[in-house]
Amino acid sequence: MRYIDKSLDKQKGEQVVTEFLDCFYKRTGTYPDDMYNAFSTEIDDAHGHVKFRQRLIDEVLNPEQDGRCCYCMRKLSACLTTTVEHIMPNHAENKGELDEYRTKPTVLDNLPHPADFKKMNPIAFPPHPHPIAYQNLVLSCDGDLFKEKTKPVCCNLKRNHTFLPPFVLYENIEQTFEYMPDGTAEWTEDPEPPESRNNAIRILGLNRSILKMVRRIWFFCNDNGIDPHTAKKEVVVNTMMGYIASPDTSERETNMLLNFKISKYWELLLEYDAFAAIKHR
Repeated sequence: MRYIDKSLDKQKGEQVVTEFLDCFYKRTGTYPDDMYNAFSTEIDDAHGHVKFRQRLIDEVLNPEQDGRCCYCMRKLSACLTTTVEHIMPNHAENKGELDEYRTKPTVLDNLPHPADFKKMNPIAFPPHPHPIAYQNLVLSCDGDLFKEKTKPVCCNLKRNHTFLPPFVLYENIEQTFEYMPDGTAEWTEDPEPPESRNNAIRILGLNRSILKMVRRIWFFCNDNGIDPHTAKKEVVVNTMMGYIASPDTSERETNMLLNFKISKYWELLLEYDAFAAIKHR
């Protein structure tokens, strides 16, 4: 997992949102009740007749994440859909619900609830209301690993509206989010134990067996000077099987590894090539 630094493109991100608010107000004489729905449908004629949401994705969010899912690090271009993740949930009923996201200082601290935003007189932005604030938006994969329109197994759509600390905005996340040689992910600052339903890794589904094996293969290749982009999948899997075969390796693990001789599994592996540059513990 990587830290998303919202200070680098702050001016550009806020500009897109401000232009949306101005455009909507000039057209209707008011601000939308459903901020995010309007942001997703309002057309920006001044910039090529695109929707403001898409403009923010293309010009700011995707580049600042290097085209990777904010949680699992998958290439977003490989997904059926890219989802816009609200770090603070889109439909918080009141401002008090947002306080738990502010236990550590982040760029979210000054973002008002939409109801408070519309009471400002005169309206002053930024800060923008949190459902459309650039600082509150990141990109996630859809959790549909094989593009078969199945139930999401990880990330934004797996999380839904469950509380999740805004750890992608924590400057130390790359030091405290660790990976084991077997592919297990661990956030060392999580106050909830791994077995808890409130554990961040569990909420996001990041230790599903298939994702663990994807990372495990990458780490094995990294440690042994193998490039999965050029190596034959059968050779990599057979070589790795010789290393991990032991009484401590479960049948489920070996069966999962053998799946990567199948093309769709190997293609999924390559979609996670960010792990070529990530070290395990």
